[in-house]
Amino acid sequence: MANKTDKETEEHKEFYENFLQYTTYSTVAVIVIVALMAIFLV
Repeated sequence: MANKTDKETEEHKEFYENFLQYTTYSTVAVIVIVALMAIFLV
């Protein structure tokens, strides 16, 4: 039972780390797009 719990915990941890990485890259991409819009559309 402990091994199953540890495996599930590791899977959740891996998913969470990937989610944070995706969120970080998405946020940076949005900031870059908004900055470029401010430069070229104003």
